[in-house]
Amino acid sequence: MAVVQLKQNRPAPPLSRQTFVELQTRLRNKGLVQIPLDVEQIAEFLGLELLYEIMDKDMSGYLEFKGGRWVIGVNALHHPSRQRFTVAHEIAHFWLHGDSCSQFRDKTFARRTGDADPNEREADAFAAALLMPEDLLREAISDGCQSLQALAEKFGVSALAMRFRLGELGYGVK
Repeated sequence: MAVVQLKQNRPAPPLSRQTFVELQTRLRNKGLVQIPLDVEQIAEFLGLELLYEIMDKDMSGYLEFKGGRWVIGVNALHHPSRQRFTVAHEIAHFWLHGDSCSQFRDKTFARRTGDADPNEREADAFAAALLMPEDLLREAISDGCQSLQALAEKFGVSALAMRFRLGELGYGVK
């Protein structure tokens, strides 16, 4: 069993835009920041249509403006935790980049293949922070939830996503 320990007490690296704090504040004010985060409810709150569709296995999802509204498409064949991350990633594109582009197509595991697009890296960081809020993650760890798998299950994400997020927050996993 992987156990989480704080390597050093340092703040998480900030996202490049303050707009994350703005969204998180709105969500908290509406009572939408509960673990695990209900990404479908957040998409609805933001006025986004959510469609689960069969896609090629290397396609995670998309965000596009069509028919006068923003639509998030999610690969219906992917694992639920992957789908949740995809929805959060597309919400990030909407919130951060929707004013500069009307279509985003996202491949599976772009983060692992070294995607050089800063918008994709930013959307990944935003999605991770949205699904695993720093304060609630630190609280869960200090309350005794210290196994990687238990944390991943509690937050409704994959162990890999949790490992990345813990690393960003200065935790090591043994």
